[in-house]
Amino acid sequence: MIVTLKRYSMALFLLFAVFGLMILGTMGVKSFSDKMVKDAHIEDNIKPRGENLIK
Repeated sequence: MIVTLKRYSMALFLLFAVFGLMILGTMGVKSFSDKMVKDAHIEDNIKPRGENLIK
């Protein structure tokens, strides 16, 4: 078990580092878009104008 952990420790570290960066990037984009909508004074719910495909 320890040998396997030592062998794949760098790969696991990179995997979790990429996972963490993806989470941080997603949270950053979400907060940025929320800030843009707030600064644009958009208070209505945005609804698409296309036809409803779910019947």
